[in-house]
Order: sequence, then structure tokens, then C-alpha cells
Amino acid sequence: MDNSDAADAFGPAAERQAGRYGDKPFLTWYDDRRGERVELSFKTFDNWVAKTANLLVDELGAEPGDRVGALLVDHWQTPIVLAACWRAGVGVVALDLRDVPDGLAAAFVREELLAGAAALEGTPLVALTADLLGRAGHDLGRALNFSRVVPAMGDLFEAGPDPAGHAMVAGDASATMAELLDRAAGLAGATGLTDADRMLSGRRLLTVDGAVAGLLAPFTAGAGVVLGRDLEPGRFWKRVADERVAVAVLDPDQATLVLAAGPPPAGLDRSRLRVVASPGAGAAVAAGFEAVFGVPLLAD
Repeated sequence: MDNSDAADAFGPAAERQAGRYGDKPFLTWYDDRRGERVELSFKTFDNWVAKTANLLVDELGAEPGDRVGALLVDHWQTPIVLAACWRAGVGVVALDLRDVPDGLAAAFVREELLAGAAALEGTPLVALTADLLGRAGHDLGRALNFSRVVPAMGDLFEAGPDPAGHAMVAGDASATMAELLDRAAGLAGATGLTDADRMLSGRRLLTVDGAVAGLLAPFTAGAGVVLGRDLEPGRFWKRVADERVAVAVLDPDQATLVLAAGPPPAGLDRSRLRVVASPGAGAAVAAGFEAVFGVPLLAD
């Protein structure tokens, strides 16, 4: 989004990104445990978001101002759920089953976590499966199968206003849509992120900072983003090289582990990586990245 979009509601501005960038790759997701790599263009991502927003409104009865629960692992479908909720004017609550808030319009739950979701009795459920085709590996019970129902939904969704109040609540952290977009602009500005770049984020998506780094900052900048189920320190540099990553965002413990793993394997082209952001990593880790890897690390 350009500067004129910054004051817009998320939905209409997000629709324009699909028009601007079309078939350009946006989201690349890895699950090393399953040997999977999924890539979505801006256009395909927007289509999934519109269909999921239609599911929320037409099938689940969600209305602007409602809240939807999310009990999910990091997966390529998780940013879709977040963006669809915001397009529909709905806030997202990252669920802790020990303290489930009242009045949720629906909840998106990863299939292996359904068995422990008794606290969501009476709440409409949508199950996200590990299998790319939606084949369930667990009993989904009364939950709708996300990968089976979403493709049948309409391709167009007329976005409305941003969620009223908090667009995201995760533990003790919360943020309005305006605050999320402001943080996204700040991260893009600090790292120099542009639509010519690809960003890698190791942060958990169902956190305020993770949603900013793994979805909103790259999306609003028109950049690509590389995500994964788990960020293994030993794979970091290969992923940077394979995906031509220019900016990486890591949690402090991830940055520490990458530094501890030592120099990357010889022969990897990591020349495009110009900066790593890891707020809270500390001065010693930042100095180590500069000395060992020749890459500045923003630790503030």
C-alpha cells in the first residue's frame, strides 16, 4: 500500500494489493516435517481470503464487531484466516482453552487440537487440516472442514470497516487494526522493505508481532513472505539463499540459535540478505551477527 492507503480500512486497501501485484508470489510456506512447500500469489491469496470471509458471514453468521477465536499452528492457511476476519470487520482472539472468552461468533481450530476444545461447546467450529487436500487425520466431529467448504464459497467479498476495538488479542497483547498497520509500516521502514524484496519471518503468526511480521508488513509493502511450521537454525541460511530473502525477522531465541549454529555452509548465495530484525535479542547477539555473518541485526 502506498501512503494514501495507510488511512484506509484494511479490506479495501487489501483488495487493491491483489490488483497491483496479481500473480506475483506473496506467501511461501514450508513444512519440513511433511516435506511440503506451498506458494500463493497475491491474487490467489486474495481469493482464499474472500472465500473465507464469505464463509464467516454467509455460513457462520459473523457480523462486523464480532470476535472469532483461533486455535491454530503456523500454517499457510493461518494468514488467510487472519486477513479474512479483518476483511469481514471481525476481531481475532488467539485462544487459550483455560480461559475462553464468551460470545465468540465462531472458532478456527487445527484438527489435532479439536479433542481438547470442549470449552468451545456451542461455538461454531471450522477445522483446519494438515493435509493439503483437506483429508482429515483426526475426527473433526461437528466442525466444518476448512479445505472442503471454503473452495465452494463466493470469489468476491465486499469489504467493510475495520474491526471495532481490538483486531487481534493474543495473551496480554492486543492491537486495533490501525495499530497493527502502524506497526507494519514501522517494521517496513526500519528494514527498508519494498515490493522488490522477500521477507522471512520466524515469529508465531497468532501473536501481535507475528501477525505484523508474517502478514501485514510484507503484504502492505507488496513484498513476498517466507513462513514455516518451525524455523530450524540449521536450515535458516539455506532458506535465505533458496528464497532470495532480503529481510529476516526472528524472535530473540531464534536469533541466538542461528548465531550459535555458526557460519552458514559454503556455497550458499546469501548476498541478498541485508538486515535481520530481532527486537530484544540484545547487543551481544547483534554484534555477533555483524562479526560472524556480516549482516546487521536490529535488536531494538
